[in-house]
Amino acid sequence: MSALASALPFVHWGELPIGIPIQSFGLIVAIGVLIGAAILRRYAEWHGIDDELIRGLLGWVTVCGFIGAHEFDMIFYNWDKIGDSTIVPPAHWWPGFLPTGLYPSNWPLPLKLWEGISSYGGFIGGAIGWAIFVWWKRQPFRLFADITIVGLLPAFSIGRIGCTVVSDHIGAAVDPSKWYAFLAMDYPRKLNLGHLAEHYPNLTGETIKAWNLGLIEFLYLVPVNILILWLAFRPSRRLNAGTLVGLAGLLYAPIRFFLDFLRPEDSDPRHFGLTFAQWASFLAFGAAAYVIFNIMKNGKPAVPVTTTSGEAQRRLKMLLKEEEEKAAEEEVRAKDAAKKTVSKSPAAPAKEESKAAAKPAAKTDEEKEEELLAKEALAAGKTEDAEKAVAAAATAKKDEPADEGDDEEDEEPAATAAPAKPSGPKPGQGRPGGGGKKKKKKIRR
Repeated sequence: MSALASALPFVHWGELPIGIPIQSFGLIVAIGVLIGAAILRRYAEWHGIDDELIRGLLGWVTVCGFIGAHEFDMIFYNWDKIGDSTIVPPAHWWPGFLPTGLYPSNWPLPLKLWEGISSYGGFIGGAIGWAIFVWWKRQPFRLFADITIVGLLPAFSIGRIGCTVVSDHIGAAVDPSKWYAFLAMDYPRKLNLGHLAEHYPNLTGETIKAWNLGLIEFLYLVPVNILILWLAFRPSRRLNAGTLVGLAGLLYAPIRFFLDFLRPEDSDPRHFGLTFAQWASFLAFGAAAYVIFNIMKNGKPAVPVTTTSGEAQRRLKMLLKEEEEKAAEEEVRAKDAAKKTVSKSPAAPAKEESKAAAKPAAKTDEEKEEELLAKEALAAGKTEDAEKAVAAAATAKKDEPADEGDDEEDEEPAATAAPAKPSGPKPGQGRPGGGGKKKKKKIRR
């Protein structure tokens, strides 16, 4: 009996010792959001939901959920703190040139989203964001309700681990002699737990055994998560769309309603005899029962794209791999096309043309013949005939266009050769074979 009476040791994980102000609770909540988002995405992809819609749904539900969690907590739990004008000195990292009023801890309470959150406020805010997004995108309400709860329930349950390690949900005191006292926690009396000391004045010692309500709720949510996720992902005997969200509401609302009776009034004020969470549990249970009733009458299962979600993930990975390979091939083709474009660019022909222009133009047969006759006439001492021959050669060069063919390199320019000393017949004698006479007659003409 004494072994059973031993309670859990008190734990409080506050700010992490890493040099920056990060709270362990916030870090655990962030991890829960990431895990919940991954499960939500897997379930949505199994039902063929586009990735853009998944991202949009996650964004609207998450942002609106965090805003609602704080605003409803402020209204129903911290209404008297709304007008608080206490100035908090800035931390050492705050720039000195900025006003103290801009320091985040000095913002008005509605803007300090990190100060106080309510789980049911998060549910209401997330539901509002979900409804706006689904109505805006004209998506099936029941399927998207199941998609959302499949991710929201694990995320919220992991967030309850954060509540457990910071020990901020202190419930009623527990009689050490009871068998269930091992589930309680030994809270140090120095925490000034007035509500415990008042209700249990006979308790003595340095600690007081009391419920850690975050832990109790987390332990209850573990089997609820197992059931909901098993029903969501089983390949056979599929439930009608919307059943999962209705079942989750039916299972969560009662436990939350009864656990709130263990909460002290100084942390959870009563409104007409019940806490805000208890009134919200009434509404949640009634809405869940209404949803289940209507789905049983006219509902039908949502059709997944494959037999199992694992098969859907494998197909998605194959498609992504094919898209990556296709993108790589297109990139290679684009590079090859770019290389070909560069090789065929105007710069290459222009370079060839500049080389061709640097070479002397090829001479025509007529130009070559006139130059040869001029040399012969000059060698024979007939200066007049030589001048006529040179003039005729110049005229022919102006009238004939330059030949751009490939024969320009076959012939050596005759003009560049130095006139050789005539070794033929003396003046007045023709070339051997009568060639000289024939050429002279042509000049005379």
